[in-house]
Amino acid sequence: MTDQELIAPELPEQRNISESNLASGWYKIADSSQIKIKQALQVESFPTQIVVWRGEDSTLRGLDLYCKHMGASLACGEVDGNSIRCPFHSWRWAGDGHCDEIPYAKNIPTKAVTRSWEIDEIDGMIYAWFDKDAKPAEPNGQRFE
Repeated sequence: MTDQELIAPELPEQRNISESNLASGWYKIADSSQIKIKQALQVESFPTQIVVWRGEDSTLRGLDLYCKHMGASLACGEVDGNSIRCPFHSWRWAGDGHCDEIPYAKNIPTKAVTRSWEIDEIDGMIYAWFDKDAKPAEPNGQRFE
């Protein structure tokens, strides 16, 4: 199979972030108690649907909700180490958005990349950084530290 055949031409309908009127900033998406180690959470209260999970190292990570392979919800998948595994065909996605394992394939398609989201946690609350132009959070003044 070619890379194009392995990546879904269309994913389930996902809200278009470029149409959002929200300002760039950190948005509360969950309470810390909602995501334990090796658990994932589907987040709807954000400009687009995302999955957030806590890896074995306790770090929170976030990606677009749907797997790029066949469009399954990654929130229904399993946290595997610090990555999340798709429930359909077991593609494993790292927190940076790259597919890091396909159990039945020797090579990973170059297009097997999804959008990752900056996630932060402070005072019992989990936040996701939103910028409709995908600009990263500025290190000075846009963190909670």
